[in-house]
Amino acid sequence: MASANTSLDHWRKAQDITSLSSIFLNNLGDRNELWVKPVLKTIKINIDAASFEQENSYGYGMVARDHLGSPLHFPSEVVEAMGIKEALSWIKANHWKGVTIESDSMLAVQAIHSTQLMTYVFGLVVNDCRILLSSLSDVYLRFVRRSANRVVHYVARHARSLTGRSILGPSIPRDL
Repeated sequence: MASANTSLDHWRKAQDITSLSSIFLNNLGDRNELWVKPVLKTIKINIDAASFEQENSYGYGMVARDHLGSPLHFPSEVVEAMGIKEALSWIKANHWKGVTIESDSMLAVQAIHSTQLMTYVFGLVVNDCRILLSSLSDVYLRFVRRSANRVVHYVARHARSLTGRSILGPSIPRDL
């Protein structure tokens, strides 16, 4: 019921042209209600998030597409490093201390802990992680085997098929 009310509230706000245009005065009539492919040789990234206060949970997603509208795919190590970067950003924004981040990506963890310069997207994300991690005190990043990371692996695998849903504690199999 809470999720339905939240969805209805978001839908109503999205239909109210004056509420959107009062925030962005230059957007009147710009057709932001329809997704449009990015122009040639550019990338468009769409981001959305949902917060479920009563369930004390949240979810977010991101899709990057090229000028044909085709989703961009990144190697798993890049996606793992992006997840670590996001976790580090949250830790910094919330001023958390005494935090251990565990990842089952040995490559990402080792790359972040190393001093080797890297290029391409992976290297850029790793460098951002290094900067964030060095700015935090009492925060640790360590590698764990997938068997120790099963719950988050389950969430990651199922998140892509759960449009508009969150994965709640009772939804996760007990053996995890």
